[in-house]
Amino acid sequence: MEKTKGFIIVASKKRNFYLYAINLAESIRDYYEPEEECKICLVTEERFLDDRGRDVADDILFCDDHYRAKLWGMAKSPYDLTMYIDADMECEHEDIIKVWDEMKDHDVVFSALTDDRDYIYAERDFDTPEGKSKFTLCGGVCLYDMSKPIVREFMDDWWDLTFRQMNDSWWPEGYVDSLKSWDQFSLWWLVEKEEKYKDLKVGIFDDDLRWNYYNALNWAITQPETGPVILRHFSAGLNKDTPIV
Repeated sequence: MEKTKGFIIVASKKRNFYLYAINLAESIRDYYEPEEECKICLVTEERFLDDRGRDVADDILFCDDHYRAKLWGMAKSPYDLTMYIDADMECEHEDIIKVWDEMKDHDVVFSALTDDRDYIYAERDFDTPEGKSKFTLCGGVCLYDMSKPIVREFMDDWWDLTFRQMNDSWWPEGYVDSLKSWDQFSLWWLVEKEEKYKDLKVGIFDDDLRWNYYNALNWAITQPETGPVILRHFSAGLNKDTPIV
């Protein structure tokens, strides 16, 4: 049986995130051909849902207002091959339909946090009891195969560990508290420290800047190599608090 395919977008806590999510979903539909094969799951709080959300989404799940509800939503995806995209992004190229080819033989696929892009990262390098380390995987986009039990378990654990680290019910000894707010830390911990995921096949998108291009990057020195940007990330500079009129 052919695997189902679809996108998942999560918007919680602030209404602006919901509005950004609707814009993202509409932009995906603008570029995905044939449009009728584009499946989108919107995960949001029931208080935010309106007709725009109902019109643009094939599936709707209700979450709470947790700051990292994205991870809860990712773990609930109704699709086998799932592409998660941060709500504050926008699709701008028809190559979005090629995203499923990036799965290859991986279990999960991310964009990278690299040394040459270090100038835009808020916190990447950190000390561990064993020495220096750094985040290398970015959770802004994630392609994953929910038909695999190990991936389902991984997504559940990523949410659970993040939830517990943020409410102070779990934290490894020897790590600074400033890392608690980052879901990259829980991701790093599962990939690097958990024996059960030592064989998880983690990949990076080919020319990953096409799939997660931060608007804070300097275009003159940091560009995709093989084609135009597919997904642009507007994390820097967005007004995430003042209501959009």
